[in-house]
Amino acid sequence: MRRSVLSLALVACCLMLPSVAEAGTSGTADVRPSSSYGAHDATGLIVSTDGELPEAVLRRISLLLGRDIVGQTPMGDSTVALRLDHTMPASSVRVLSNLLNLLPGVAHVSPDLVATSDSVPNDTYFPRQTNLWTPVPVSTDSGGEDPPAGPDFSMDAPTMWDATRGSKSVVVALVDGGLVAHPDLAKQTVPGYDLIADPRNSKDGDGRDPNAADPGNASTGTYCAAHASTWHGTHVAGIVAALRNNGIGISGIAPGVAIQPVRVVGQCGATMSDIIAGIRWASGGDVPGVPRNKTPADVINVSLSSNVADLKCPAAYQDVIDEARSRGAIVVVSAGNQSESLLNRTPANCQGVLSVGATDTKGAPTSYTNAGRTIGIMAQGGEVGPDEGIWSTVDAGTAGPVRPTYGQNAGTSMAAPAVSAAAALVLSLGHFTNDQVVQVLKRAALKPPEFGGYYTCISHDPTTGVERNVCGAGILNLASIPAPVGHPALQGGLTTGSTLSFTPGRWNGHPDSVTYQWLRDGTPIAGATTTSYVLAGADLGQTLTVRSTAHTQGYPDFSGLSAATVVPKATASVALRLSATRARVNTSRLYAYVTVTAAQGQSPSGTVGAYVDGRRVALVTLSLGRAQVRLPAFSTTGSHKVQMRYGGDSRVSYKWSSSVWVSVSK
Repeated sequence: MRRSVLSLALVACCLMLPSVAEAGTSGTADVRPSSSYGAHDATGLIVSTDGELPEAVLRRISLLLGRDIVGQTPMGDSTVALRLDHTMPASSVRVLSNLLNLLPGVAHVSPDLVATSDSVPNDTYFPRQTNLWTPVPVSTDSGGEDPPAGPDFSMDAPTMWDATRGSKSVVVALVDGGLVAHPDLAKQTVPGYDLIADPRNSKDGDGRDPNAADPGNASTGTYCAAHASTWHGTHVAGIVAALRNNGIGISGIAPGVAIQPVRVVGQCGATMSDIIAGIRWASGGDVPGVPRNKTPADVINVSLSSNVADLKCPAAYQDVIDEARSRGAIVVVSAGNQSESLLNRTPANCQGVLSVGATDTKGAPTSYTNAGRTIGIMAQGGEVGPDEGIWSTVDAGTAGPVRPTYGQNAGTSMAAPAVSAAAALVLSLGHFTNDQVVQVLKRAALKPPEFGGYYTCISHDPTTGVERNVCGAGILNLASIPAPVGHPALQGGLTTGSTLSFTPGRWNGHPDSVTYQWLRDGTPIAGATTTSYVLAGADLGQTLTVRSTAHTQGYPDFSGLSAATVVPKATASVALRLSATRARVNTSRLYAYVTVTAAQGQSPSGTVGAYVDGRRVALVTLSLGRAQVRLPAFSTTGSHKVQMRYGGDSRVSYKWSSSVWVSVSK
């Protein structure tokens, strides 16, 4: 049944639900997070072989396992990964391994296990954030089979958290209502700005100023229709970057990134001119009378829209979006909540934006979302109904701030920040352009299901069979993005001629192939492109890493670095001989003869310092590992300590000689 849609005077694309909960209170639910695979399942095989397995062998493996092999990925060093069309118990693979090992070209077989995160967020409302993960019913002790899991149309954020939870160098600007103080957003921000030009709308006593705090956008009806405060900007902010694993509230999708509040929504909504100023300022452009943004945003979220009768993007909007994109920003906008064509709402109908519509938990468009052939992508936005919204951070006040709490909202306003957060996670993994990030999100999106009723993304003309798609690339999902997980450690000897190696790391998603490149202090080593490497003299004293790069059709390349290993310099030996060990005060000048040798076949170069009683008296340059130093005359009688210090070079460490004592008399 089609639900009616709330209509507010505000331009925010958010349907406010009157459900809030106090900060820190615990909620219980008979659901739990789950991955797509069981903890004891294998998604494929890891096979040691002399090269890619021929088709005949693959058919025999498939026959033994009772599964189709849908991909063969070289892993380097005579190892391939075989992907199965369906998972199977890892124990079954182990039972069959003796038979599999007898096949031609197969040296060893092991199950390709599913690795899961070692921690589940302890945020009290995380079990309710089913837009981030898909719930399955918890089994009971009453007997019978567990109920089957339904289709997964969440964004699967936890799968990406093993690769990254976001980088503080990535900034997501929220062109919205500003922020109210909240413990789940503490220390998550970089300085923003209040860009509401009209003091009557801003409610903070002035026009544009550096304070992006939300005083509450409630209206008494003096300037516009009366309504309570919505805390819209704060709700959007929590979806993006609420603190994770802090024991309270919710978890943001990208809890490691920085958010930047850009306040444009006041008690009477947001003017297009203020929104344009907000986008321009957020991207690093000049807004007259306002200091330039010192931390320009990588992603700009605009969960706002206005109606346009001519179905065209206003030129001023298009200009500022083009500006922001030229500075490298990704502009994500909500599609609107009018159950109509996306073309009726702006800036969602502008070129270059990533417009976002809303789906429900079953993958159908929500009752309110705008959509159409030009929409970019969909994401869960909640529905209008009890406990059907998206949980996030708000305040309990109906006018001004009272106390931080949590509440449910529904709308494309909630879907857009999910996409902005996902874009920020991708940016945290490498240097991607704004177009590449959009490419990744669209490529990874899930194809929506086809329903027979009105609410369906995909339908087919009953006469021609032509597909009708009003949901763009599909439904936001992060599970298949080929992102590197962890930093493999290098193992082996650390002297010249020794071999260093590493075990290839895990990837989120399934890359088509993976290549490797060893790096010396960040510079590629020619020819070092396998999982092992023999150390050379040039590596002494240098930092070695391996860059693994995933190549997957439809995606830009994703790369990850191993843990760094510093190769110690070769040790030196310094031999000192003096021309004499007795001298006359203020008269005799002795010669010191120095020989420096080094381990691992190295020829030391550099300088040698001569020290008398701990004070340097001369500095000379080695020649073929030798140096001669004429010491100054001794100015006092008694015993004096002479020592030489070799300063080291790029491959050989510094070293002191043994001490030689000189007896000085009158």
